[in-house]
Amino acid sequence: MTTASLITPFKPGDRVLVASADHAMAEALARTFGTAGFSVRIAFDGVAALDKARAFFPTAAVLGLDLRYLDGFQLARALRTIPGCARMRVLAMLPPSIALLDRHHCFDYVLRTPRMAHGGRPMWVVDTDSLGIRPTLFT
Repeated sequence: MTTASLITPFKPGDRVLVASADHAMAEALARTFGTAGFSVRIAFDGVAALDKARAFFPTAAVLGLDLRYLDGFQLARALRTIPGCARMRVLAMLPPSIALLDRHHCFDYVLRTPRMAHGGRPMWVVDTDSLGIRPTLFT
């Protein structure tokens, strides 16, 4: 069973788009968001993510940078051009050891991929150092 404690940047009623070339990672995030009551769509490449966003109008997007056709940076910029999506919150999905360049131009937050936490459970951390808060997602 998965439990999730979701604190900003996610809000009740959010429609979340998860896009990652790592199928297992995308599906794990989708399960976490779905269990927490969010509507979720998954894409495994940048073009499919853009197509799904045009039909789904997500309010938040979690993007891997390793996508085919459009990488995470290109996709983040393209998503904001969709009517109704300009104010969408966009998160970059990164491993703990990698810093994000150009953060303020494309992404609002950084979601650090899981590391093992208490009891061997993976822990997702929303990296918001610049905001002075550290909300956490537990799966």
